[in-house]
Amino acid sequence: MDAVKFSEKALSVFPMAYYFSAVEAFEKRIFAAECGLDRFREMREKYDVLFKAFDEAYKRTNKSELTAKIAALDKERDGYAYVVENVAEMWERKLMDESLAAHGGRVAQVFRDYGFRTSEALVAENAKIHNMEQKLSERELVADLQMMGLTELNRRLLSRTEEIERLMGQRNEEKSDVVVGELKSAREALDGHYRAFVTYLNAVQELQPEESLSKAAQYYNADLAKIELQYQQSRKKGGKEEEPEVTEEAAEA
Repeated sequence: MDAVKFSEKALSVFPMAYYFSAVEAFEKRIFAAECGLDRFREMREKYDVLFKAFDEAYKRTNKSELTAKIAALDKERDGYAYVVENVAEMWERKLMDESLAAHGGRVAQVFRDYGFRTSEALVAENAKIHNMEQKLSERELVADLQMMGLTELNRRLLSRTEEIERLMGQRNEEKSDVVVGELKSAREALDGHYRAFVTYLNAVQELQPEESLSKAAQYYNADLAKIELQYQQSRKKGGKEEEPEVTEEAAEA
């Protein structure tokens, strides 16, 4: 195998999720490589220490026990919204008595006016529910909900939304400047060593090529190309940052 060098692409251009996937892929590939040079082993061990520190800081900023509570409340809330909307639509479409159908029509129209969807992001769904509740609190619509037996479900729809907002605020407070600062420092330390390590590896490949390093470089460069493609695709879709996936099969393809 001809000597293959490691990509020298600056990982700093990646948002955090993509950056994490890249440095994690490098960790995996470099620890699968074999090289008898002492300097290589020293730099690899230091990289491992810095990567684990970054990994820990990254997880602290992204994981919270509140996330599970928020998700559960959102699922419960979506159920209430679904029943209120669909019962109203059934009254509107299926009842022959127009005076009864009108109760459903007025409530269902509120959902249509605001284009309500339970699949929306939490912040957007929260805002729409508050706007809808302002309309549903009008006297005629209060009576409509009561007539259809939906008063309690609508009350729960609003109360769960308020609880979700409270927990979201609490979760944001947990991601304090201290934690974010730790993540920034850990990333900078890892990135500095990563760049130095890649420079060293490519110098080794230039002067005394190692087949094991060439294989690691080939796999890692494929990993990085896939991450770059996913990143560019995410930007075209609106920039939503999603966790990329790098598989053994893709790397070896």
